[in-house]
Parts: sequence; structure tokens; C-alpha cells
Amino acid sequence: MRLVKGMLVVLAVALTVSAQANAQGFSGPYAPTNWTTVNVNSNGNVNTGGAPNSIFITGTDGNGGGAGSITYQIASVYTGAISFDWLFDGEVVSGGSGPGFDPFSFVINGVPTQLTNNGGTEVQSGSASFLVNAGDVIGFRINSTDNIVGPGTVLISNFVATPEPATMAIFGLMGLVGAGAALRRRNKAAV
Repeated sequence: MRLVKGMLVVLAVALTVSAQANAQGFSGPYAPTNWTTVNVNSNGNVNTGGAPNSIFITGTDGNGGGAGSITYQIASVYTGAISFDWLFDGEVVSGGSGPGFDPFSFVINGVPTQLTNNGGTEVQSGSASFLVNAGDVIGFRINSTDNIVGPGTVLISNFVATPEPATMAIFGLMGLVGAGAALRRRNKAAV
């Protein structure tokens, strides 16, 4: 009976660890302090004041002209899905000239996937989801083709990192092994 109770405790710990593995918002392993901002010929910036609910990225403008970019990036903690909502405003200064000059992308290991439509309206929004591997460098990027006429901006919200079931099983297994070892030590000490 004692063994059954112990295994139920172990199972509860494993399920708790698995449930906590899902990262909601810019918190825990995805907190803003764990991200890096990379500017290339850019004076862009990231405002994390809305975290954990959201972050706000301002692209580059007037940094000597020519192409530039800002990327907000982190190494993925889990193998699984990354999902988020985005609200983009292209070149908000001087009436703007559209997202074609300051496109917004999600980046995996340096490879961007553009989310904005170059021929679309000045303000665009959407939801995105990508599969990533643990250790992949993921991020959000605003490019600028001209570095003039105002920056593009993007608000990222509802960020969720969901481990694949195999990753969650590993977390659960780690919990089982740890709890099992603790039970063995306790039983050995009782003898």
C-alpha cells in the first residue's frame, strides 16, 4: 500500500512538472531578461514594459540610410510549438509608406519568415505558430530597406511556447526518477 501511495505522489509530481513546462507569455525561461537584442545598422529598440503580456519592437529609422534590422532573439527552451499574435504598423511617421520598406518576420536560426504583406495596408495583424527544436535561436525581426521615413513597429502578445508531448514525457520521467530516488532513500533510512 505504501508503494502505491508513493507512486501516486510520484505521478502527481510528474504531471505537475509537465504542466509547468508550457511557457505562457514573456515569463519564466522566456522572460525578457533571457532575450538578446541584435541591431545591424539600426537604432531600433525593444520595450518590454508590457511583459509578461506583450513586448513592443520599434524598427530602425535614420541610422545613416541603407538597410538595417533589429532582431529580438532567444534560444528555444523546448522542442515544440511557438505561437503568438502580432500587430504591425509600418512607418508611423510622415504618413508612412507601407510595410514593404520595413517588413516584420519571425526568425529561426537566422532564417526569416516574413509575416507582413508588402502590398498590404499600413496596419496589419495576425497570429502565427512555428515548430522549433530545443536550442534553435528564434526571434522577431523588423528589417528596414531604407532606414528613412519612419520605423515600422510591432506589438507581440499571447506568446506561448508549448513543448511537444515527447518533451513533456521527458519532464515527467525526470520527475518520476527523482521522486523514486527520494522514496528509495526514505525506505532505506526506515530500515
